[in-house]
Amino acid sequence: MGAGKKAGKKEKMITLATAIACLAAAGAGIYFFTGEEGAEMLQKPEITQKEQSGAFADKEEISGQMTQAVNEGTKSISDGFIMLPSGIFSMGSPDSERQRQEDETLHDVTVSAFYMDPYEVTQKDYLEIMGENPSHSRGDALPVENVTWYDAVSYCNKLSENKGLTPVYKIDGDSVTWDRSADGYRLPTEAEWEYAARAGTETIYNFGNQVHSDDANFEGSYPYLIEEKYVSHRNPDVVTSQNRGETIAVTELAPNGFGLYQTHGNVSEWCFDYYGEYDLQNTVNPVGALSGSLRVNRGGSYNDFGKHLRSAYRSAANPLDDDQNLGFRICRNAESMDETVTTTYSLTIRIPDKPKILIAYFSYSGNTENAAEIIRDKTGADLFEITMENPYTGNIYDVSQHDLMNNIHPALSSHVKNMEQYDVILLGYPTWWATMPMPVYSFLEEYDFSGKTMIPFSSHGGTMFGDSVSDLSKMVPGAYVGIGFEFHYSGGSGLSDEISQWLAAGGIREQQP
Repeated sequence: MGAGKKAGKKEKMITLATAIACLAAAGAGIYFFTGEEGAEMLQKPEITQKEQSGAFADKEEISGQMTQAVNEGTKSISDGFIMLPSGIFSMGSPDSERQRQEDETLHDVTVSAFYMDPYEVTQKDYLEIMGENPSHSRGDALPVENVTWYDAVSYCNKLSENKGLTPVYKIDGDSVTWDRSADGYRLPTEAEWEYAARAGTETIYNFGNQVHSDDANFEGSYPYLIEEKYVSHRNPDVVTSQNRGETIAVTELAPNGFGLYQTHGNVSEWCFDYYGEYDLQNTVNPVGALSGSLRVNRGGSYNDFGKHLRSAYRSAANPLDDDQNLGFRICRNAESMDETVTTTYSLTIRIPDKPKILIAYFSYSGNTENAAEIIRDKTGADLFEITMENPYTGNIYDVSQHDLMNNIHPALSSHVKNMEQYDVILLGYPTWWATMPMPVYSFLEEYDFSGKTMIPFSSHGGTMFGDSVSDLSKMVPGAYVGIGFEFHYSGGSGLSDEISQWLAAGGIREQQP
């Protein structure tokens, strides 16, 4: 598949196969360098663009001056990372961007120079450092996945020690301290990730305003905007393409203008930040919220829809989640910062010994209802069906798509009168359009779930959870969202045993026979 390049990236010398793009502006510190063989990305803030022709000074002179400036005071490491220069960019999305979300507030951000791995961390890399390979799909050149956020930062620290660098992170219980002066490996901040992924572009993706499987590894049956008219689709720019259904080698497909591979798709990449609203005041090297319960991941995965691969799209997950869609990419400082940042997990919710449990579910074809009833029989929990005043009828693609695209949260005919008595909510739904059905959004808006544990379960036709768990987590910021359970259509003959395993993993006891 693809270019078939060697997987052993740590020993490779990186040269860019395409022109390396950067913005040119007197305060931004980002510049364009072009050439038939590409050029190494380096920083030199004092270089100015020639006003008459837009041309730059001699490339060899610039490259030499930049290399000297960058190497002063930094340790030389043969890791093949690309240096991204400091710059100012527009983070988020404009109001005009279709399918944008409310948390993508557009604002200017300043990022200092840093080094970034052109590839997602491979299984070969991870195995060599951590001594294990947790991935669902196996292959040395494939990205490692099924890793938690904590797995990713532990890898960074161990790799730093292996290379003789200073580890970046200190983990003390629920607190994680980042020494920004350390020269070791680390996760990018959310701002650094978007800056790197955009590579000087302001389009929906770094390769344009539409996505195709030739550009990214994603669920090609659902390109950007296809949800607007799925059944009778007429937009000539929206073209379905290949759904590979699995990860591919990190070296496949074309790199972006910075020389970074697969920032869109393949695996969604963990970032350092806790998820929260953007801080519009502190916009120089921002690190995200200092406390929270969800860590950001970016870029979308092989199983995500086109809308989830957008440069501005923000996904959030429990840092203990080890989904097969989740991997990471690493970076390290090019400039030392005399600062430490301590982030703290904000929830202290624990399931009591004898929790009061509610199974709340929305079902259309009966698959989710069947699972909900199995869970009820195993736990003895209360069962509640989420029902609509005007139930969906006719072509489910049309009616569900209409509510989704118009952000309609339909009125419900069923209501929980005493939600406050429940400690745990097991929330069931079919995954539609890679998210929850809109009646489930209506249900979530009715109640205060602060202090409760919420654990999702979902039936699907091949997209697994999609990004529904991220959407759920954003809807219930005061609740602990546990690790969910997904199953294909009816779940088959093994569904009951799989549900038992999931309940046990989540600390939910079954009734004694």
